[in-house]
Amino acid sequence: MQKVQMMELGIPTGRIGFPDPDAGNRWAAFHPGGGEGGNNSPDGRLIVDSGLFYPDLLKKDYGEAAAELYADSDVTSRLDSIIAHEYEEHRYSGSHVEALKHAPKTELPIGERAREIGEAMRKGWKGR
Repeated sequence: MQKVQMMELGIPTGRIGFPDPDAGNRWAAFHPGGGEGGNNSPDGRLIVDSGLFYPDLLKKDYGEAAAELYADSDVTSRLDSIIAHEYEEHRYSGSHVEALKHAPKTELPIGERAREIGEAMRKGWKGR
């Protein structure tokens, strides 16, 4: 599902996935052992992890409004918001803050609900 959705959003196949030795996978777009939602590598490869399925994923770092929106969203909207965030984070040299600014208006053809999740994350960011 994650690989197909990334391809549908226009992510080149060479940028989809990376090794997941903890799960015994030489290469995977989905990493079941992670809990952050997703990640990106320095060379721009993207993955999604099991955080996709955690309703409270955004609560700690982004507040109640973002968490509720994420929890009430369908899996495709969640997935698109994660992909857009990781895509933009890589575009801006790994800057999480820049990803928060740019993911809601990404050039990727994500749905409106995914853009709303990105905007809620931007507004709710508590910093670290």
